[in-house]
Amino acid sequence: MKQLTCLTTIFCACVALALTALGGPEPLPSGKEMKQVAPAPPPECNWSGFYIGINVGGQWGHSEDKTDPSPHGYNADNNQWGYDESGVVAGGQVGYNFQWNWLVLGVEAEGGYMNLEGRGVQPASPGGDTHGESDSDFFTTIRGRLGFAFGHWLFYGSGGGIGVNYDTRVVDDCITSPCGGALIDGHKQEFDWGWAGGGGIEYMLACHWTIRADYLRYQLDDQHFSAPNFFPGRGSTGTFGWNAHTEGNIFRAALNYKF
Repeated sequence: MKQLTCLTTIFCACVALALTALGGPEPLPSGKEMKQVAPAPPPECNWSGFYIGINVGGQWGHSEDKTDPSPHGYNADNNQWGYDESGVVAGGQVGYNFQWNWLVLGVEAEGGYMNLEGRGVQPASPGGDTHGESDSDFFTTIRGRLGFAFGHWLFYGSGGGIGVNYDTRVVDDCITSPCGGALIDGHKQEFDWGWAGGGGIEYMLACHWTIRADYLRYQLDDQHFSAPNFFPGRGSTGTFGWNAHTEGNIFRAALNYKF
């Protein structure tokens, strides 16, 4: 009886050992169970893409008025004079940049308000009764950009065209002899085009927001305008004419959002 019990015990142990061997070893834990998958690194910021923004600043410049030769010798002693201008600049811009390594190429268009306001007396006019003046409102520029990127910094130059809705005028109110109270008012208002060029510095706050400061030098095409040639006792015999020349500087700050 004792031998049967021992044999039965040995048999059961052997069966259990065999089943364990057939079942295979306990699987080891995988790497996925031991650690979480690391998150992907954030994309690197660059300057490529479309952007839109706003800007505000100021402008200062200079205008010249020159009187055409006149058979009546109208203010012929000094027929050219100038005066300073200054005003506010504010508007918005839209553009596109493409970055290749550290080189950034782009194009930008903007529009807004620019106040070219100034006034100056013709030195040779009797009693200072002749003066030139100018004013403007809407302006736009279309410029190419070439820049060099250093991390979050961009140093760039730009150049292209500028257009200004510009009004230039010469007024002679003839308060002294020989006008005798007559009035000459010559002016021209038109959308005047010219060139603009400069540069600036831009900084990327994050992958989508940038701030910048830039400078533009501009020069508008010369304007020619006239007024009826009428003085008492001389009759109306044609017109007086003037040429106007305007150039200046723009400095402003801007905030952009890049898509």
